[in-house]
Amino acid sequence: MIKKLTLIALMAAVVSFAPNVYGASQKLLPTPELREKKTCTPIGKGAAMSAAARRIDGKVLSASLNTRARPPVYRVKILTDSGRVRHVYVNACNGRLA
Repeated sequence: MIKKLTLIALMAAVVSFAPNVYGASQKLLPTPELREKKTCTPIGKGAAMSAAARRIDGKVLSASLNTRARPPVYRVKILTDSGRVRHVYVNACNGRLA
């Protein structure tokens, strides 16, 4: 009786740790967006600051590039004429405000 229980427990352990045969044989194909992944050369920080300044009246305080976003964006901090601080996002690939 103990030998049967040991054998059943061993078989259950092997089955639970074995890779899924069906899942292992399938290849994960990327989506069309990932297959056609287009990389861009980001515009400069000055160009992003200028694009934001043209759109929002005020003084540009800083800008930082976020490369983890898709597409990459600059976060531009602007002090408006009314005294508020606004954050504007500029697409780093084409220079348009997001």
